[in-house]
Amino acid sequence: MKLVLRIILIMLLAALLAACNKTPVPPLVFGSVLKPGYEPVYLARELGYFSTTNLRFSEYGHVAEVQQAFRSRSIQAAAVSLGEALQLSRDIPELKIAMIFDISQGADVILAQHNFTELKQLFGHRVGMENTAQGAYFLNLALKSAGMQYGQVAVVILPTEEEESAFRTRKVDALVTSSLLSERLSAAGAHSLLDSARVPGKMIDVLVARDEDIGRYHNEMMGVVEGWNRALKYIHTEPDNAMQIMAKHEKMDAGQFTKAMQGFELLGGQRNSELLSGEQPVEGANIEAVQRFLLERGLISMGADTATLLDTSLLGKPRQ
Repeated sequence: MKLVLRIILIMLLAALLAACNKTPVPPLVFGSVLKPGYEPVYLARELGYFSTTNLRFSEYGHVAEVQQAFRSRSIQAAAVSLGEALQLSRDIPELKIAMIFDISQGADVILAQHNFTELKQLFGHRVGMENTAQGAYFLNLALKSAGMQYGQVAVVILPTEEEESAFRTRKVDALVTSSLLSERLSAAGAHSLLDSARVPGKMIDVLVARDEDIGRYHNEMMGVVEGWNRALKYIHTEPDNAMQIMAKHEKMDAGQFTKAMQGFELLGGQRNSELLSGEQPVEGANIEAVQRFLLERGLISMGADTATLLDTSLLGKPRQ
C-alpha cells in the first residue's frame, strides 16, 4: 500500500513540475486601423465574446503601420484590404487570406470640386489620396470606367488627416476617400463622381495571418471568426445597441456611424464559403485583377498563387 501511495505521489509531483515548467503561449495579437467595416470584431470584444480566448488587440492610425506591425510579427493577424494583403504576400510568401470581413458598397468614393461634373474632366488634374494599394486600385477602376488610364491624372499622396484641408484649400481637384468625408465636404462644394457601389464586389477587406500562425493559434483564429459571426447576429437582433457600441469605439455619432455602415456588406460564414471555397473560388478572379494592377504599377514584384493564398480552414473546412 505504501509503495502504491509513493508511486502516486511521485506521479503527482512530476505532473506538477511539468506544469510549472510549461512556458505560457503568448496571446494572438490582432491589429487594424479604425474602420466601420472592422467594427464587428471590436463589438465582439465589448460583448465579451473573446473572454476565454488568448487574444489581444492593437489599433493603428494608418494602414502602413498595420503592415509594418505584421511584417515585424508584432501582430499575428490583421484586417487589411485585399490590395494591402497582396503587398504583404510579396514579402511574406506564407501569408494566407482566411476570411473576408466586408465588401465596400459605397464606402469608398471619389469626391470632386464643384466645377468637375464627370470623371473625364479630371484628365491632367490633381487627385489626392492616401498612399494605399486599395485607394490606387479604386482610382484605377474609376478611371477605367471613364475610358481613362491611371497615369492620366496627377496623383497627390496625402495622409488621411490632411485630405479635408487639402480639398478645402483647393490643393487637389478631387479626392479618393471614404464616404465619411463627403458629408463634411458637401458644404465646400464637394460632390461624388463615383462610389464603390458602381464597382460591386471589387473592394474587399480580409483577415490575414501567416500559415504557421493559423496552425499555432488555430483556436484563437477560430475565436476571431466565431466572435465576428456572433457579432453579426447581435447587430441583426440588437441593431440600436450594436450601433451605439461601435460608434463609440469609432468616436462617431451613432447616426453618422449607422449611415457609414450602409456602405458595407458585412460577410458571415456562408457568404465567405460562397466566395472563397472550391477549386475555382469566385473571389479568385478579383484577386488576380488586383494583382495585375499592382504588378503594372510596380507595387509588387510577383503575384501570389490564388490556390495557395486562400486558407478556408477557419470556415469549417479541414486544414490541408
